[in-house]
Amino acid sequence: MKTSPYGPAYKPLLALSGLFALGAIITLVPNPAASWPNIMGYSSVCTFAPGATFACALLAAITCTVRARLVRRIPSPLFVPIVAIVLLVIGLTVSTVVWAGEKARYSSDSTSSASALE
Repeated sequence: MKTSPYGPAYKPLLALSGLFALGAIITLVPNPAASWPNIMGYSSVCTFAPGATFACALLAAITCTVRARLVRRIPSPLFVPIVAIVLLVIGLTVSTVVWAGEKARYSSDSTSSASALE
């Protein structure tokens, strides 16, 4: 197995970035057995979508930034990853607020099969 020219931390960080990106995609996969629909109006693997999608994408962005700037030492402007991370945080915040309102509506509905702990 060929060693990375960027050091031993590069490959684990690359794998972690890939897992976070895959997690972001999986959260959006339709799932008819979900306890309630997500805020986009359909039942998905994660009922917290797109909040979970933003969270996974945020973790992938942070991991990529660490890998590129600290491990690989790419000399690039720092504002690009900062803008991307800020936008993902805004998306996560907004979707969480909307999700909390929707969850409260489903949790107080006595006909829902969802429990208060979900």
